[in-house]
Amino acid sequence: MSISDDLYRQYLDQSVIPSTDNFLIMRHKPHVFSKRPYHHHASIEVNFLINCEMDYSFSGSHVTVHPGYMICFWGAAPHGVVGVRGDGDMVNLYISFAQILQWGLPTRITDALISGDVICNKAPCPIDAVRFGHWASEFKRDDINWRKLVLSEISSRFTRLALDGWNTLHHDYRQSSTVVGRGKSMLHVEEMLRFISENHTSDISVTDVADCVGLSPSHAMTLFKRIVGLPIKEHLTRVRLSHARMLLAESEMKILSIAMDAGFRSLSSFYEAFQNHFSTSPAAFRKKARNIGKI
Repeated sequence: MSISDDLYRQYLDQSVIPSTDNFLIMRHKPHVFSKRPYHHHASIEVNFLINCEMDYSFSGSHVTVHPGYMICFWGAAPHGVVGVRGDGDMVNLYISFAQILQWGLPTRITDALISGDVICNKAPCPIDAVRFGHWASEFKRDDINWRKLVLSEISSRFTRLALDGWNTLHHDYRQSSTVVGRGKSMLHVEEMLRFISENHTSDISVTDVADCVGLSPSHAMTLFKRIVGLPIKEHLTRVRLSHARMLLAESEMKILSIAMDAGFRSLSSFYEAFQNHFSTSPAAFRKKARNIGKI
């Protein structure tokens, strides 16, 4: 089966792509995709089923999701629900890739997610149903302190998954029969994502990212945006801003040093990017972050 660029763009689900350093949580009744056979999104997705079972299609390969398991995958791979059994609930988490990188998880699990593996915990954890239920309820609170607490608990759960090890329900989409998930195209995007995550603190450009996979800048930019949903430069900026926000909140470094450490070429470019993305200044963000910590 071949999927055109127009269809690929049509099935891009912007509603579940959280902003930098943000996340989304939804609790609902799972249902078979009807309006479109699949969707895709440039965010990490986590599913947890309560009292029901579900069948997924990942680029044509079927995976059965059982209740009590934490299912994790990178949503850039086309996926859709093709079957549901039981009258239960589903909790979905959507986490930006920049946020995942900020947590400093072991390389092995981030590599698995970047590569497109669908993974889950080896055995059900008795308190996960309570955890996911609480997160879904607490996410609705209009309180940044609750959001910060929930995100911290999700980070800890990912760390536990990484340390415990996981089962792979579906290996990456290198064998997919669809254009978007087949062969060198997806491998190129995976390598560009890795290159950015490992080198964003250096003075790298779009040309450097393209060079790491041996493509022309124009080809690399087109491919990256089609798969990830963002231009290379924007993704690079978001990763750098994620790095900077962590340093602003957790360190005593001067703002100029933070800008340089995060990979920005100048203080002015850092301020401009920060203001454009967060509608506040680095200094104001730092002050607010410090005040939030005084609970």
